[in-house]
Amino acid sequence: MAVKPTLIATGLSGMIGSRFQEIFGEEFEFVNLDLTAGIDITDPIQVEKVLNCRPAVVIHLAAFTDVSKAYEEKDNQAGLVYKVNVLGTKNIVAACQKFGHYLIHISTDFVFDGKNPPAGGYTEADRPKPIEWYGQTKLWAEETVANSGCRYVIIRTAFPFRAAYAPKEDLVRKILNKLKINSLHSMFSDQVITPTFIDDLCQVLRIFIDRKPSGIYHAVGSTSLTPYDLALKIATVFNLKSEIKPGSFKEYLKKDPRPRQQYLKMSNAKLKAELGIEMKTIDEALLEMANQLSLKSLN
Repeated sequence: MAVKPTLIATGLSGMIGSRFQEIFGEEFEFVNLDLTAGIDITDPIQVEKVLNCRPAVVIHLAAFTDVSKAYEEKDNQAGLVYKVNVLGTKNIVAACQKFGHYLIHISTDFVFDGKNPPAGGYTEADRPKPIEWYGQTKLWAEETVANSGCRYVIIRTAFPFRAAYAPKEDLVRKILNKLKINSLHSMFSDQVITPTFIDDLCQVLRIFIDRKPSGIYHAVGSTSLTPYDLALKIATVFNLKSEIKPGSFKEYLKKDPRPRQQYLKMSNAKLKAELGIEMKTIDEALLEMANQLSLKSLN
């Protein structure tokens, strides 16, 4: 019987990591670095102890991602957001460099300000300019990876969603669940986002494990649209007749002080051009999501 290759990951119990295990669980021997396994990535001694092994692939998924709570810690380098996103990443990359691991680091579209993206969307060549604390800490994490001397690739993703994950609702499932009970609040019609199907992202990770590219890639969905249009598409695919009202992003900002990006149109053209990877459109992803939920209900 062939020995499974070892795959080390932080945050393997999270929304992306748990789905990767569901899809590729038979292929790898997983080593999980997160609190559910008793590992605190902000502790360099714990991290080095686990990563002190033969060279392997390390996927760094763990992050503090609650943007509103992160805003409450703005400029606080003693806070949990900075410790997890920046210091935790420093610990991971230091160990990867020391023991010769290849690092796949997961980042975010929130490193951009969302003010004036190129017509085709932000590319890997565009200069990041975060406007809130979460995005700032993730950009510092990227810089830590890039300057570490280890073999690495940085993947920026955006608004990830999947068919089912009980511990946390993503944007698509929040909208879907509200539509089911006809209680959806007004949705911004003057903001642009780029939702990403997690199953596609998992396929990207699987390819990167084998091919080990370097640099930065945007692994995002192939459709950028307003949250209002996203809600309309979800209602259509799931045959829901709930009321969907347009709302104003600019008006909302007058009531909420937290900085928010308005135009997060992202380009995945490099991913396709260099590696031949095509990410689903939002229509394709929602149909696949509906099929998975339908099959789940039958089982």
